[in-house]
Amino acid sequence: MPVPTRWMRLQLVGSAGLAAAAAVTAATVPSPLPERWEFAAQEWPFRPGPRTVAVALAAPPAGIGPNTGLMLCLHNWGGRYDQPDYLTWCRTFAERYNVIGISVNYLQSGGGEPTVPGEMPYDHGYLQAGDCLRALWHVRRRLTEAGIAFNPHRTYSMGGSGGGNVSLMVNKFAPRSFACVVDICGMPGLTDGIAYGTGEFGSGLNAGWSRDPASPAWLSPCQQQIRDPGDPDHLRLQAEANPANKIIIVHGLDDASCPAVHKIGIFRNLVEAGFRPDAHFLTARDIDGEVFKTTGHAVGNRLLVTQRVADDYLLETGRLAVQVPGPDDFERATAVVYPTRQGRVIIDFATEPTLRYERAP
Repeated sequence: MPVPTRWMRLQLVGSAGLAAAAAVTAATVPSPLPERWEFAAQEWPFRPGPRTVAVALAAPPAGIGPNTGLMLCLHNWGGRYDQPDYLTWCRTFAERYNVIGISVNYLQSGGGEPTVPGEMPYDHGYLQAGDCLRALWHVRRRLTEAGIAFNPHRTYSMGGSGGGNVSLMVNKFAPRSFACVVDICGMPGLTDGIAYGTGEFGSGLNAGWSRDPASPAWLSPCQQQIRDPGDPDHLRLQAEANPANKIIIVHGLDDASCPAVHKIGIFRNLVEAGFRPDAHFLTARDIDGEVFKTTGHAVGNRLLVTQRVADDYLLETGRLAVQVPGPDDFERATAVVYPTRQGRVIIDFATEPTLRYERAP
């Protein structure tokens, strides 16, 4: 059975800023959540058997209140959830935005499941996004079971490189659940260049997939399509579900790891689908030495970058503060379905979010 979520709806009185200010002063309670724990994850086909995912949490120092939201803070390809930078992100954003910061050790994080080209390819945002959605599900459930009021409609995600890609993918798989996501130099979908390590546009990334249908690492058209956060058909479905969804892209034009050409294509498709994304494609003029330090892959201080580009949306009293307007995917407890070239992908929210592919007859 789906677990109901409790939160306080704020009555809009005057401006959105007044409503947010009222929320800031609402009563708060200490967090009942452990700072770290593990949960059971969906099986990885390349290594069948039980799998667990670790998470690290940071609650607002003032406590959790009816307007406290949730925010995924996601590491790069090969990073780990408990590295100092990511824990700092969680703590900083928890206090700044009145959210519970959540760092997830999703599939194939550093020190976890291996990436072996031709045998165990890099997941590239599929089960990785599923892991992050399960982390949110567990946080919501624990808060609900503890009788803690919070605001699930203030749910956000940010990340750099691999974490930027996974932020775009959780936004895709739970289209009614995220008010805003911040993609900093994220991989632009599982392009041929990245999937097969062809060196396209000078990128050295190789996710280890194969073009050979007989290979265990064969990348089928459906698997590649569902991993594309810029697929036009899928974006149209996302826009129907949540047209106000705010997507922020920060990408250096000289990024040699995740080529900007493909990210610009995603931006174009977002606009064509009806979204109004914020895009910051960095050139030399943007470099200030403090926030933005390079037009390459690193971009700069990603914590400060997030604050620079997203404060207006994520601060409770932000000029353009956002939250999702109605029941989200977790509350609906139904399925999100994306047709693919040879079948469909289903993200089932009836209990723990679960992904499955159904091939067309």
